[in-house]
Amino acid sequence: MNTIISNISIMIGLYVLFSSMRFRREARKEAERNHAELAKMHVQLEHAHKELQKAHAELQEASVLSLRYAVLEERTRIARDIHDSIGHELTSVIVQLQSLPYILKSSKEDSEKVIQNVLSVARECLQEVRSVVHQMGRSESMVGLTALRGLIHQVEERSGLHVSLDTAGLSEESWPPNVSETIYRILQEALTNIIRHADASHAAAVISNDKSHLYVTITDDGQFTGSLTYGFGLTGMKERAEKAGGSLTFSSVQPSGLKVELSLPLTTTNKEQKDEQR
Repeated sequence: MNTIISNISIMIGLYVLFSSMRFRREARKEAERNHAELAKMHVQLEHAHKELQKAHAELQEASVLSLRYAVLEERTRIARDIHDSIGHELTSVIVQLQSLPYILKSSKEDSEKVIQNVLSVARECLQEVRSVVHQMGRSESMVGLTALRGLIHQVEERSGLHVSLDTAGLSEESWPPNVSETIYRILQEALTNIIRHADASHAAAVISNDKSHLYVTITDDGQFTGSLTYGFGLTGMKERAEKAGGSLTFSSVQPSGLKVELSLPLTTTNKEQKDEQR
């Protein structure tokens, strides 16, 4: 009887031993598979990280090009306005000057009126030309405000949304490039959201500044009355503002509508300096 029990114990022990060895072998193989999979994932993550860095660099370049395009589009619009307004006024001057010899023969008084009128129109043309040349000849730091005007004009033409831009409280128009780009992108996204979701007929952007900060307030008369859902667009706007060292808040407008308030420092932050060094 004891022999039988002893044999059974030996068999059980051998079974446990072999089972343990097999389990360890399978566990080792599983660990090796997991290690290989982790190594593969690590390589994929490194590749994805490099692709993201490349995409980020391309996005930054595209952002700069987009601002340049907006400025070019705005200047083209100004040139078209010059052609339409000044061209019409100069045509009027030419017509009056052509008729002047005949008027001189018939009435000295009428000829003096024509001359005064021609001088007045010519002065207006000269003033308008000087104004436009001054606006178009500003330094590169003025790209921000010009780009915003171009963006607003583009939005109005393509969507029918009326957008007003108030810069009465703006005493400093020379912005750092990062500030120009941040404002442009946030205004662009805000207007896109208004067009897509707000069912608004009017939007307003107010820009002002003090010695250290630039402030932008964007409002609309849309249908927003309740809580705000932070989707990709709104989250991206906040992240963009924070990356520039600023802040962005959202609040409701009575009786309806949404208010976006942006505050940006007019100097480069430590965070931005680190990002640029990377």
